[in-house]
Amino acid sequence: MGQRDELKGQYPPHIWYPPQQYPINSPFVGEGKGAFNSSKPFLKPEHESARPTERDIVSADIWPLLPSAVGAGVAILLLLMANHKQWKDESDKGSKGYSEPQDTPVGSAVVVIYSIIATAGVSYYVFRVLTANDGHMITAFIPVVSAITLLMIYFAVAYDLEYHMVPGSFTGEHIGDDIVTELFTFVYFSVTTFATASMGDFSPISNASRMLVTLEVLFFVYIFTMGIVFFADS
Repeated sequence: MGQRDELKGQYPPHIWYPPQQYPINSPFVGEGKGAFNSSKPFLKPEHESARPTERDIVSADIWPLLPSAVGAGVAILLLLMANHKQWKDESDKGSKGYSEPQDTPVGSAVVVIYSIIATAGVSYYVFRVLTANDGHMITAFIPVVSAITLLMIYFAVAYDLEYHMVPGSFTGEHIGDDIVTELFTFVYFSVTTFATASMGDFSPISNASRMLVTLEVLFFVYIFTMGIVFFADS
């Protein structure tokens, strides 16, 4: 049998066909040098890396938020204890309202110093989030807003704690007679102070309360400046 007979029934000899490639799952694909290994994942180029998600940014360097979170929790426990003691004193003496104003410079100094630490921690966290989002401002929105909300709640609790330690440190009507009403009042005061839209119905009187209000306003200035810088840069 000649070569012409062998090619009979196959591809026409006058047409050139390119060499056929074996499929990836073909047993003819070897594992030697230059062979395509389908078991290894295909790596994306570095310039096509996925953008960071909210979960990645929130979980990165979350420790600076611990002082404000722990401080708010401890302050609420102290307020609950103070409120319980107040009810007990009122039932024993048959009187209403708080005791006579007492000057507690040590307690006020501790609240102010700890507030500085909590504010610095949240400020550092916001800076890390804005620098780690790689220009995606929408991705950083939820972490930044959560951190700001946490610090406003902390300041509300700190105001209430200072009001308990130094009665008369804040002036205003309808502050509240129980811890729930007081917390709602000072949350309102904290939000309006942060937004620099104070209505004038509550005012700080003592030096410690004025330092706390000043610290929260400075935090607003910091957030406002960071927002202008990063949003303008993006």
